[in-house]
Amino acid sequence: MTDVLIEKTRERGVLWLTLNNADQRNPLSSTMLAEITSSLETAYDDDEIRCIVIAARGPVFSAGHDLTEMARRPEETSEAWKRRVMDVLEACAAMMQRIVHGPKAVIACVQGTATAAGCQLVSACDMAIASSDSRFCTPGVNLGAFCTTPLVGIGRNLSRKHALEMALTGEFFDAADAERFGLINRCVSPDDVVAETQALAARIASRSPQSIRDGKTAFYTQIEMPLNDAFEHANQVMVEAMTSDESRQGVKAFFEKRTPNWV
Repeated sequence: MTDVLIEKTRERGVLWLTLNNADQRNPLSSTMLAEITSSLETAYDDDEIRCIVIAARGPVFSAGHDLTEMARRPEETSEAWKRRVMDVLEACAAMMQRIVHGPKAVIACVQGTATAAGCQLVSACDMAIASSDSRFCTPGVNLGAFCTTPLVGIGRNLSRKHALEMALTGEFFDAADAERFGLINRCVSPDDVVAETQALAARIASRSPQSIRDGKTAFYTQIEMPLNDAFEHANQVMVEAMTSDESRQGVKAFFEKRTPNWV
């Protein structure tokens, strides 16, 4: 296993977090989960970072949980095993939710296969760009289990029928299917996936940090609400946004036909 699980690079307000354990197919081990969570928290607190990209080395974006780590140890009782597995699942759920509830946009740059919790990671990101040769799978049913936790995120991206087709068949779906299902924004040629992600991240990084922070939070909050409650919540957030100092600066820049200078 590599000494550096996540490579970190910055470019013009964008932080790239690149999973760097290609030999083991970039598993979401407990160590990797802790590294991703820590990296996100640091990035969220850094005002110079406006957007975050999660990418990976090698032919596999992420194979999901480390099955070796999740296996029962010879000396372990059944209850101890269940508790240890639950600890990993809870750490994974916390990391996924930190992406969703974080104050900055997070983009997945998918260069290869994403399976199980790796597919869940793609679904947790706010946006995803994938290479046309990427593939996606929730294979729990093939192993005598079921990808129940990955389906929490995937089921909130896809229609129920598409999500269940993935989970009930355990089969691979290509990038075109993933785009059609709504798991990714779009697929591009393998040669263009990094550039396409860079361009998207740069556009987001040039926008108002306050509006992205408040708007992202409001979106994920209202999307779970009944329609009337959603409008009430969104209206209140919109009022605050439109009467903020940052909005006044943006409107002033618009009328002066110049690019806003966001702080």
